[in-house]
Amino acid sequence: MTFVIRKFDHDLKLGEKLKALRKAANITLSEMEQKTKIQKKYIKAFETGRYQNLPDPIYARNFLKIYVNTLRTDPKYYLDLFEQERGTCDFVKKAVMPRQRTRKIKFLVASKFIKIGFILLTAFSVMTYMGIQVHSIITAPELLIVSPSDGVTTKEASILVTGQTEEGAQVNVNGVPVLLLSDGSFEEKIALERGLNIIKIEGAKRYSKKAIEYRRVVLKQNKLITFAN
Repeated sequence: MTFVIRKFDHDLKLGEKLKALRKAANITLSEMEQKTKIQKKYIKAFETGRYQNLPDPIYARNFLKIYVNTLRTDPKYYLDLFEQERGTCDFVKKAVMPRQRTRKIKFLVASKFIKIGFILLTAFSVMTYMGIQVHSIITAPELLIVSPSDGVTTKEASILVTGQTEEGAQVNVNGVPVLLLSDGSFEEKIALERGLNIIKIEGAKRYSKKAIEYRRVVLKQNKLITFAN
């Protein structure tokens, strides 16, 4: 792929640069949504710097890469800039407390109480760890459907279902297993019937609950009328 190198004011934020790229290419938000299959709300989130409105970082980085590649620009610079801007940096000053006179306090601690406390703390830690592991196993995986949008209307007899899920998950589209790529993304072409089609996308890990998404797609095709001789 040939990339176009554009000069920018380095004081501009990522969102401002992305918006400038899109406008320079004379592409509207709606056109960008159609070209990238990224929902308009996520495109706006990138261009306005509202990263809290984006999905998990793994999905957000993939969206940004698709966005920049669509504009025929090298995505590495923008991915690095995204990481810089979305990261947090806390500036915490050490609290300087006034010195106080140390008072001598006598503590009476029985060894029996120490042992009981240690046993209870260990048991609580083990139970907490096991609870976290069980919750992780049975929780449904993240399932993000990139396209199609729910309620879309088309004149094509088939439609491409694309999305992304967690590593190790299994995805079925209308009950048929779908092959996942190494980054968890997937795509599957679905044949449509005239009228309303309901596409069921399921994602699950072993022993976990299912994450289920539905997409309603309307196929509008002109009926062919034939006359018998």
